[in-house]
Amino acid sequence: MLKICVLMFFSLAAAASDCAGAGNEGVSGAQFLRIGVGAKAAGLGEAASTLSGAQSIFYNPAGLAGVTGMEAYFSQVNWILDSNYSNLAFAKRAGGGVFGLAASYLSSPATDKYDKFGTKLSETYSASDMAVTLGYSGRLAARANFGISAKYISSKLEDEAATALAFDAGVKYAALPGKLVFGFAAQNVGGKLTYINEGDALPLNLKLGGQYLFNLDKNSATRKDLTVFTDINHMKDSGAYANIGVDITSVYDKDTTFSLRAGYRTNAGNKSAGLAAGLGIDMKSYNIEYAYAPMGDLGNTHRFSLTFKFGARKTSAE
Repeated sequence: MLKICVLMFFSLAAAASDCAGAGNEGVSGAQFLRIGVGAKAAGLGEAASTLSGAQSIFYNPAGLAGVTGMEAYFSQVNWILDSNYSNLAFAKRAGGGVFGLAASYLSSPATDKYDKFGTKLSETYSASDMAVTLGYSGRLAARANFGISAKYISSKLEDEAATALAFDAGVKYAALPGKLVFGFAAQNVGGKLTYINEGDALPLNLKLGGQYLFNLDKNSATRKDLTVFTDINHMKDSGAYANIGVDITSVYDKDTTFSLRAGYRTNAGNKSAGLAAGLGIDMKSYNIEYAYAPMGDLGNTHRFSLTFKFGARKTSAE
């Protein structure tokens, strides 16, 4: 059954890839969907196909299965040109699966208006983007999970607005539980975002990746782990690109771990803009995370994330 489901999923993904086109930057609408959400993912260079918990609804909904109780997630991104990107997510286990609900909102500062002669006017205009996502993750087999989500997208520019509906789907497979995990996701599969009479396809992305954990110190009281994350993407706008990240985690006390992260993505405009770094503190009932990523001439970006956890922690299979 698992093999059939995976083969069907990859067949659909291949068909979607044929429609995606090859690297035509800026051709898609709803470009805000390409902005990385979480501080952990950003610190890992956006290598996020195998992440677990409520945050995974933004990257691979199959990761929702890592929630064994309930999680509430908040992320704030200080984006370029004084824009702000706010994200909320909730996930709760119910029966044999996990339900997730998320909302994203990008706001930009007011912009001056000019007439056709280039004269500045006393008026300003604004723009904003929003997405609301409902997701579900369940078990395919003992070490495999699937996830699917529906996403309502709204974009507003001055007095004009556009909407679209999109879907994400993904699978996660723990080849070596607690050690080696693979993930695959298809993001933003849907219709067009249409302003007046002009419609733009969404930024369809196919993501395949994995993570591997190295135990540097197996003593439970002083445990130190190094985890390598990698993703390969194919996006409608930027074509094929890769992400890689490294997370070094050490035990601070019985219920607290501290993580240092670094990452790189190959689709940045220049080499320095692809770099990222971050840190995180994982406690029994909440996580605090931060990431820094330069954007070259556009400036620097900062992400802050906070996760509240209720109930049992994730299993070793995740």
